[in-house]
Amino acid sequence: MRTEDDATSHLRLAGVIRLGLGGGRGPTDAYVFDPHRLALPSWAVALGPSGPPALLVTLDRHLDTVVPQRPAEVPDRSAGLRALDEHARWALDVRNYDHILAAMEAGLVGDALLVARGRPRGAFTGDTYVDTRGRSHRLVAVSTVDRAAEAWSHPAPGDAVRDVLDAAEQVLLDVDLDCFTSLSDADPTTVLPWPRNIIREFLLPDGSEPFWDAVLGKTVALTLAREPHHCGGLLASGELFRDVAEVLFRELLRVEPP
Repeated sequence: MRTEDDATSHLRLAGVIRLGLGGGRGPTDAYVFDPHRLALPSWAVALGPSGPPALLVTLDRHLDTVVPQRPAEVPDRSAGLRALDEHARWALDVRNYDHILAAMEAGLVGDALLVARGRPRGAFTGDTYVDTRGRSHRLVAVSTVDRAAEAWSHPAPGDAVRDVLDAAEQVLLDVDLDCFTSLSDADPTTVLPWPRNIIREFLLPDGSEPFWDAVLGKTVALTLAREPHHCGGLLASGELFRDVAEVLFRELLRVEPP
């Protein structure tokens, strides 16, 4: 049972906005922030200091599975929110690609379903990550929601999407805004935000409803990283957030956009 301190602990997280999502389907809370590493303390708030780790379902342009520089120094979730928040801000990489394995080290995340198209340099590429406490975590990587939905509905030999979802008691749904961008072929330093119709085709492809029902039926919280420097800057990322929110909140979660 959560205490009043648990209910208001997010107010201690500078730069994290908590949204109530009552009345829709799936999670009742969302946490919005800019640097993706702030997902770590946000997940700590959502899950509390004890209980089973959650399955992470994350949508991102990058496969954020770089091993933290000092994984054994990641605090356990029982150390409390302040320790995890401080670690995320001061010890994790400012490039925001090691928070997933850090959350596994902390005991917040068990397995992970990673919908991502690109691998940062140094990303862990194995199917199983064994943390410094000796716990094994399955990493199931697919490139698109369409591929995840197909593997859920019609699993081929070796597909593990259904396995990790069936095994999970609860799910953390995580979205990086840069999932809905591409790099320009003409200039690889230029980021191209997707129009709303392409966002919808990616997030809600035909046949994906059974997959989303399985995910949202267990989802306890949504985290949303805006990452403006990966989305074309402040103005471009603001416009992209508006378009993504219409699809993500109104059409997928069936609540009013923030």
